[in-house]
Amino acid sequence: MPAVISCVMPVHNAERYLAAAVESVLGQNYPYFELILVDDGSTDGSSAICGEFSRRDDRVKLLSQPNRGAAAARNAGLAAASGRYLAFVDADDILKPGAFAAVARAAASDPDLVSYGFEWREGEKSTPALYPAFQCDLDGFWPHFVGYYQSNQFFSLCNKAYKLETVRRAGLAFDEGLRTGEDIAFNFAFWPHIGRMAHLGESFYEYWVHPSTLTHAATLDNLITSQRVLDQMEAFVTAAGRPELAAPLIDSQRPHDALSFYTLLLDRTKLYPLAKRQAALAALFSSEVWYPALLKGLAGVPGLYGKYLRLAARAKSPALACLPLRLRGAK
Repeated sequence: MPAVISCVMPVHNAERYLAAAVESVLGQNYPYFELILVDDGSTDGSSAICGEFSRRDDRVKLLSQPNRGAAAARNAGLAAASGRYLAFVDADDILKPGAFAAVARAAASDPDLVSYGFEWREGEKSTPALYPAFQCDLDGFWPHFVGYYQSNQFFSLCNKAYKLETVRRAGLAFDEGLRTGEDIAFNFAFWPHIGRMAHLGESFYEYWVHPSTLTHAATLDNLITSQRVLDQMEAFVTAAGRPELAAPLIDSQRPHDALSFYTLLLDRTKLYPLAKRQAALAALFSSEVWYPALLKGLAGVPGLYGKYLRLAARAKSPALACLPLRLRGAK
């Protein structure tokens, strides 16, 4: 039987986690899938690992290209896919057992999209991101939109299976000009083409937060991407005739994003230069949009550390905010 699910995995210098990610896909108890590994110019041992999997398992297709970024790698996988549904797994994450079987069951009714819950994993800590199961057409999605969006179901590629015919008929691809947020942009572009969708209320994906993958995460791109996503969301609901949905989501999302950016910059476990942390903090404190959102987000942070974070933010002092890092010898 031909592949029902084409799973695309972009790979770039992921040798520490790649084997586990690939095995999580190959170990699925649903047999009708293909795994497309796209080696995006890796310079570590990732290429050899990909080659070994492609030689020993005929379900694995290997594509290789010079380093062009995740969007280009996903586009290469999209072009090579032959299944009815298109799924994505990142090379440092884990697809949980039973994921493809659950997608295949939901696909029996021929929806344009199947989505499911996931969880963030950082060491022994697991944080679920779930929303109750539902099936609907696009009009029926709107009563779910705010809850689905706020529970982080909308953004990711990796908790979804897209009907490939729908993607290709709409002429969709990933924007290779975006450094971040190309996955979210793809979802906003795909959604208006949905005839029917099914959401599964279970978690079938583990998004692993690795210190090495966050080394360069705390940059001004975070807030640029956050604002772009909010702009896309507002345009999306306005085009759908639901403009009233935008304001409450913006009001709740901005404080969350500003606080996440602030605390990421001050996280001593992340390998990020002190000077760049302080420059990013200065930009945050001077922003007419994001600084008020930060103060709102900080209001809910408990304990002495929360008081310290508020003190540094109210003083608009990157040096004060980074003082604990400097005392620990950060450079």
